[in-house]
Amino acid sequence: MAWQDKIAIQLYSVRKEMERDLEGTLKKISELGVRYVQLDGMRGNDPERVASALRKYNLKVIGMHIKHERFSNDLDGIIREAYLFDCKTIYDKYIEEEDQHTAGYVKTKQTLIDAALKLAPLGFRIGLHNPEYDFTTLVEGRMLMDYITDPVSGISIYAEPDTYWISASNVDPVEYVKRYSGRAPIIHMKDFLPGFEITDMAHNLTEIGSGTVDFKAIIEWGNEHGVEYYCIEQDQSKLDMFDSLAQSLTALKAYF
Repeated sequence: MAWQDKIAIQLYSVRKEMERDLEGTLKKISELGVRYVQLDGMRGNDPERVASALRKYNLKVIGMHIKHERFSNDLDGIIREAYLFDCKTIYDKYIEEEDQHTAGYVKTKQTLIDAALKLAPLGFRIGLHNPEYDFTTLVEGRMLMDYITDPVSGISIYAEPDTYWISASNVDPVEYVKRYSGRAPIIHMKDFLPGFEITDMAHNLTEIGSGTVDFKAIIEWGNEHGVEYYCIEQDQSKLDMFDSLAQSLTALKAYF
C-alpha cells in the first residue's frame, strides 16, 4: 500500500499561510508529495478560488471541518460547499463553548442526526471531530464522543479521533480508536509529549516521531478496520510549518 493513497494533511496546519498566500501554500503542500487534504475554512479566500487552486495543484479534499453552528442554520450552504469541493465527508469541527453543557450536547447530537437523515441519502457522511472535553464529560452515562456517535434509529455519527487530544487526556489512543471500527474514516495524526499541562500545547504538541504516540499500531489497526486516511494536523510548531509537516510526513511514511 502506497503512503500517497493514505496520508492527508489538514489545512488548518497552514491556516496563517493560506491567509497570506493561498496558491503558494497549496503549491508547497503539493510539493510534499501528498495528494489529499482536509479543509478547515477558506481563511479569507473566495471558495471558488480555493477550489480552483486545489485542482491546479492536484489536491483532493477528503474531509471538511464545518463550524458548529452551520449544522443548525446553514445546511444548504454546507451542501453547496461539499459539491464545490467534491467532498461528502463533513465534520462538526468543535462544539462551541456556549453548547459545552449537557443540554448543548444533547442538542448537538440531535442536530447532527437530523443533518445525517437529510444528507445520507445524497451520500454524505456526518461526523464529529474529537477535542479534549470528550474525556472529562459524561452524557447519559456515556463519554461524550461515544454518546454523540451512538446510533439512533439506524443513523450513526462518524468519529474523527485525534491522537493528540486522546493522549493529552491520559487515554491510550491505540486502544481508544478500536471502539470505532468502521466508523472513523479519518484519524487525526498528532504526536504528544507528556509532562506538561494539558493546555500547554506549545510544549506537549510535537512533530510525529518525536513523541509517545504509537502511530505504527494505529495504522496497522486502521488498515484492517475502515480507516481511509491518516491526516497530519499540526496546530502550531516551533519549526517553519512546512518543515514541521515534512518531518511528520517522513516519520509517518515509514509505516507504509
